[in-house]
Amino acid sequence: MGVVAPYILQEGSSTAYVSLDEVKFSPTASAVDFSNLVANGSQAVQDRALYELIDRASSMADVFVYGRLGTLSATVNTENGRYRPNRMGQFIISPNYTPILEVQSFSVGTLPGVGLTATTLSNNNCFIERDQFIVTAASGLSNVTTTYGSLSTVGAGWNYDQQCFCQWTYVNGFANTFLTANASAGSTTLSVTSTTGIYTGTQMTIWDGMNDEDVTIASVGTNTVTLTSATKYAHGPNTNISTLPPAVKQAVIHIVVGLIKERGQGGLVLSEMGEVAGASPRAGLGMDDILMGYDLLEPFKAIWGRS
Repeated sequence: MGVVAPYILQEGSSTAYVSLDEVKFSPTASAVDFSNLVANGSQAVQDRALYELIDRASSMADVFVYGRLGTLSATVNTENGRYRPNRMGQFIISPNYTPILEVQSFSVGTLPGVGLTATTLSNNNCFIERDQFIVTAASGLSNVTTTYGSLSTVGAGWNYDQQCFCQWTYVNGFANTFLTANASAGSTTLSVTSTTGIYTGTQMTIWDGMNDEDVTIASVGTNTVTLTSATKYAHGPNTNISTLPPAVKQAVIHIVVGLIKERGQGGLVLSEMGEVAGASPRAGLGMDDILMGYDLLEPFKAIWGRS
């Protein structure tokens, strides 16, 4: 096997942004018939078909925002690039996906592979902004003799303005997960599909129709979260709990409705004598809905990330 790019191991995964019930009970989809997505299929078959549409609509939202790969849902990604430390000994890194939630590791060296040295990260040498993060030598510059390039070496052994190979792993996006078990009213612990992007103090919404409620995370375990206060309502499995902006969820519902409408078939129009008088078009039946979804996603679009 040749050299494997570090970023391919996390990219390309897809996550649903709304639940089946969120779509079924949305006023946007109230006129859509979900009982015949697959001809003569059982309810389980119809639900599976709807889930597949939700998954595809969520992927369409991701593609619109990022252009190629990447998701709005929180993921852990490893990326790399060539950077030069500035005269203050700082690497300013702008990763592909935002918002940045956590920087888990950062390695740098004048050679790739074994030439990279891991940097121990802390609040003293790593500063996270929404769209970029800064890693700096905790001890700053040393041997400063001039104002320019001959400043020489920073505290971690990085040479000023020398091209370095950098690799980092970080958490990005909006926390988005689903309940895996029933949660009764008054629950303080929830079982979820994933805790990626969830931290102590994270404020999340349980999206459950009439029983929507906001919760705050007290602690995070393995596929479980503990709340600072008990839930007001009971919630069933597959209920969505996330930090996704409501506009993103509404956009996905619009796209789902548009995809279902596009299933409509064109047909012949017959006169009273049985002669063909025209044809009803199929194309564009759901495009208005899809475009409304894209309009809602416009503020999240990462123009700089396109190629």
